[in-house]
Amino acid sequence: MNFAVVQRPQMLIAGTVLRSPALIVIEPARKVRLESVWKRTLDSNPPGTPATAYLDYESDLDSYVTQIVGYRCRDLGDLRAGDVLARIPGGSFAKFTASHSDIATAIEIVWQAVWDAEAAGEIVRSYTGDFERYPDHGTVVAYTALANEERRPPK
Repeated sequence: MNFAVVQRPQMLIAGTVLRSPALIVIEPARKVRLESVWKRTLDSNPPGTPATAYLDYESDLDSYVTQIVGYRCRDLGDLRAGDVLARIPGGSFAKFTASHSDIATAIEIVWQAVWDAEAAGEIVRSYTGDFERYPDHGTVVAYTALANEERRPPK
């Protein structure tokens, strides 16, 4: 899968917190919980476009990851009572896009591409925060923070 290196300003994402070991991000029980949180979020008519933030994690897949399932905030005025706000610092990001009739499958595809690019040395992640946006019901665009603006060309 191809990717592009892009510059992004800081991103504010608010919503519900999910925290779990990184390895179980795509496990069936987590998938059910994630679908439940997304349904509740979308049914509540969020003040911003749907988005997910990943933060508070390390490169070790045995570590934990914090996921904020919710919506993009323009500023603090968009924050709803009871939601948690995450700030993803601006900088260089590798942008990956995947589409599938099932959005959960598209998310799995896009993150496998991120992990493959990292393992191949095509990107060096900073682990300062990543995020996803969803332009339609079957597409996910993942932005993963880069340690620097350099990247090696895909093989």
